[in-house]
Amino acid sequence: MKAMRRFKGIGACDGIVIGPAHMLAAKVIVLDRCIPRERVQDELIRLAESIESTDQRLAVLGQDLAQREEHEGNHLLECHRLILKSGQIADQSNKLIRGECFSAESAVRQVVDTMAATLDKLSDPYFQERVEDIQAVGDQLLRTILGLSESSLSVFTKGAIGVGSTLSPIDALRLSRMGFAGIVTERGGKTSHAAIILRGLALPYVPGIRDLCDHVHPEDTLIVDGGRGEVIANPDHETLILFQKRRDAKIGRTRKLLRASQTQPTVTADGVGIEIGANIERLAEVRTAVDLGAKSIGLLRTEFLYLNCPQLPTEEEQYRDAVAALTALGGRMATFRTLDIGGEKLPPCVRIPGGPNPSLGVRAIRFSLRRPDIFRVQLRALYRASAAGPMRIMFPLISSVAELCAARQVCESVQEELEREGVPYSRHVPIGAMIETPSAALTIDHLAKSCDFFSIGTNDLIQYAFAADRDNHDVAHLCRALHPAVVRLLKHAIDAANFANKPIAVCGDIAGDSAFTWVLLGLGVRELSMSPCDIPAVRSVILATRLSEAEEMVAEALELESAREVEDLVMGTMRRRFPLELAVERAEPKAHRHHFHRQIHPPIVATVRREAGSALETVSQHGGRRG
Repeated sequence: MKAMRRFKGIGACDGIVIGPAHMLAAKVIVLDRCIPRERVQDELIRLAESIESTDQRLAVLGQDLAQREEHEGNHLLECHRLILKSGQIADQSNKLIRGECFSAESAVRQVVDTMAATLDKLSDPYFQERVEDIQAVGDQLLRTILGLSESSLSVFTKGAIGVGSTLSPIDALRLSRMGFAGIVTERGGKTSHAAIILRGLALPYVPGIRDLCDHVHPEDTLIVDGGRGEVIANPDHETLILFQKRRDAKIGRTRKLLRASQTQPTVTADGVGIEIGANIERLAEVRTAVDLGAKSIGLLRTEFLYLNCPQLPTEEEQYRDAVAALTALGGRMATFRTLDIGGEKLPPCVRIPGGPNPSLGVRAIRFSLRRPDIFRVQLRALYRASAAGPMRIMFPLISSVAELCAARQVCESVQEELEREGVPYSRHVPIGAMIETPSAALTIDHLAKSCDFFSIGTNDLIQYAFAADRDNHDVAHLCRALHPAVVRLLKHAIDAANFANKPIAVCGDIAGDSAFTWVLLGLGVRELSMSPCDIPAVRSVILATRLSEAEEMVAEALELESAREVEDLVMGTMRRRFPLELAVERAEPKAHRHHFHRQIHPPIVATVRREAGSALETVSQHGGRRG
C-alpha cells in the first residue's frame, strides 16, 4: 500500500473533491531540427496551415463558451487568437525557416521562447502579464504542428483530478468541459487567468505545489481541498472518511439552505434582517448567486470586460453586458463597481504607469479620473442600463472627499449629456464609495455628505493599514484581519456610517468567511456581500445567531491588545458554536491565511518522446541539429 503524502499549495478555488490522479501533458519541449533546403517551401506551408487550424480550434471553443455565457473565457480566447494572427509569431518563424532551414516546430519554439523571455525581463508589469498568454498560444500551435492531442486526454476517468506542471487558460477551459473534478499544478497562482476561469466554473484548483509530479502517479487517489490549498495523495482510511464527511456535509448543508432560501429570509434568531449579496465577475454567476440565497449583487466587477480584451470595450458592449445582468436579476439590486484596474490587474487594451509600487500608484478611481475618455464611456453605458432595472454605482479605492466629488461631477456631466440626447436612464441611481484606504475609513463622516452608501473592501484596507503587501510571502503574516487595529478601524467606519444614516456593507474576503460573521454583526454591519459559494455557510451562522451574543464577543475583543488574543477569542467561540460551518469550509480564516508563491522550475532540456501507455504526451524529434 502506498504511503499517504500531504502537499500544501495555494487555495485558488474552493471545494473538496476526491478522485484518481490523471497526469496532464507536459510542456512540449522541442530541440532545434534542421530540414533540407529543398523542403523549406513545404515547411512554410506546414506552418501556415497549422496556424489556420489552431485558430479554427480556438474559434470553435470560443463559440461554445459564448453559448454558455462564459464571457471571460471567450474574451481570453479572442486575445489568444489575436496574438496568433498578429503575424509576429508567423513572420519571425518564417525567417528562421527560410534563413536557417529550421523545422516549423523548432522555429516556433525559438520565437515563442524569445518573445516570452524578452517580455519577462521588462520591468513594466503589463508586459510581464503577457508572458502567460504568449506561452499558451505557442504551446497550442506546437501541438497542432506536431499532431499532438490537446492534453493527453484520450483515456481518462470522469471525475479525475488533473495533475500537471502548469495550466494554461485554454487548458483550464477544456478540462472543465471534459468532466475533470479538480486540478492541481506545480506552478500557477491565485490571480492567474487559469485560476480566474476555474473559480468562475467552480472547479477546485490548487496550484503552487513544488515537485508535485515527482510524487504523484497515475491513478493515485487524491483529495483536493481548494479552499485550504491542501492535496493528499493516497489517503489512509481515516483521512478518506474524514474528507468524505466534510464534502458530504458541505453538499448537504448547501442543499438544506437552498431549500430554506426559497421561503426563509436571512434573519438572526432574534429577528434582525441581514442583507446577503453576492460578489460576481461573470454574467453566468448571477443565477448561481440567486439560487444560493443572494438577495442582491453587492459587487459586480466591471473590469473583466477589459482584462482579457485586446481592445477597449465599446459603450454598446458595456451597455449590453449591464442590461443582461440586470435582466437576469429580475428586479434585484445590482451594485456596479466602476473600473478597478492597475496594480496586479493590467488589461492588454490600455497602458498604465507602473511606478515603483503599482499597488500604491495609478489604479482604480485614480485611473478613471486620469482617463475621463474611458470613464465617461463606462458611465454612459451604466446610466443607459439603469433604465432596465435597479442599480447602484460604486467607486473603488476612494481616499478623499476631493476624489469622490470629482467622480460625481463626471456622473453629473454624463447625465446632462444623456438628457440632451434624449436617451432614457434612471435619475435616481445611488452613488457609493468603497472604503479600502485608512484615510477613507477615518473620514466617513465627511464622505457621507457626498455619497449614498458605502462598502468596505477589507482585502486592500487590511494591507494598507499594515503597509504590507498581502501577496508578499515575507510580510503577508502582518496582514491579520483580527488584529485590534483592524477591528477598531472597522468599528470607527461602521459607527460613522450608521451615525450618518448611510448604509454600509462589507464586501471583502472576511464577509464570506463564516468565522468572521459574528465580528461583523457585532460591529453593526447589516449587509454582507461575498462569493456565491460562501453564502450557505454564512447564512447558516446568521440564522442561528442572536445579536446580543455577537455584540458581547466584539465588546470583549475590543479590549484585547494583540492579534493572537483576538484570534483565540473569536475562533474559539465560533468553533464551539459552529463546528460544521467552520470545519467544512476551511481550517483557518481565509482573510489571514498565508499566501504561497509560485514555484518556478527551470525548463528541462531533453529530447521529447512519445511513451506508449504514458499519460505524458511527447514526440520524438529526429534529424540534424545545428551545432
